[in-house]
Amino acid sequence: MSMTRYLKIFLFFFILNFNCYADKSNCEKIYENCFDNVPIELITYYDTVLTHGEINISNVNLRDIPLVKSTNSIVLKKIEKSERVEIKKVFFLKGNTPLKLKMLNSNKYEDVNNYRFSKWYLASYQGEEGFIFSDYVTLDKISKKHDRYRHIKSIDWTNNKVELQENIEIEIVNNDQDNLYEVQGYAWHFSKGFYRLNQIINKELISKNSFIIDDFKIFFFDKDEIYLESDIKIFTGIYKRY
Repeated sequence: MSMTRYLKIFLFFFILNFNCYADKSNCEKIYENCFDNVPIELITYYDTVLTHGEINISNVNLRDIPLVKSTNSIVLKKIEKSERVEIKKVFFLKGNTPLKLKMLNSNKYEDVNNYRFSKWYLASYQGEEGFIFSDYVTLDKISKKHDRYRHIKSIDWTNNKVELQENIEIEIVNNDQDNLYEVQGYAWHFSKGFYRLNQIINKELISKNSFIIDDFKIFFFDKDEIYLESDIKIFTGIYKRY
């Protein structure tokens, strides 16, 4: 085979691969405002995670843009159960909320609604980076001494996929070295968005199973139930350990 023929074959496959890559959706080429391949209008909160996890159901979509029922969101790969993925960030998006996303260089808008699909992980799998809905990934346990509590008003989406989402949880991390507790709270309300709580508690200031300051109170009823008051009102209430 001549050198010219080799060159033609090489150029053919190079162009083919380039076009396949170019066809992948890119937020900044579609929508007017984007961050990390997510339309900004969708984002209520994001954070860096840097951990790993395991896919817990079969045939999970790795998407380039975390949108459901949108032709602009492309499935990059299908991932099977028990496959391992690298988690880089977590995004909390506006769920159960109709939104209009401004298209790039146009006066047109796309109507979207992510319904219950509001929490997504930016993940890497086999060299491809994209988004996975959080319910489909079980994150590796972090080696910290902590207890998790769920607000009694929270809706557990694994059992109830009908009601509008309101999820409120806190994590109490035990720091024996500094004689502290760290209370970390995360809340999502379907109409009000995402809230975060962070409070340091000096163990020496706990009196009669309670810690009270001006804008924060916590009462430890027993190991399985606590009551919390906060100036961030959504976190106020009774929590059950899980």
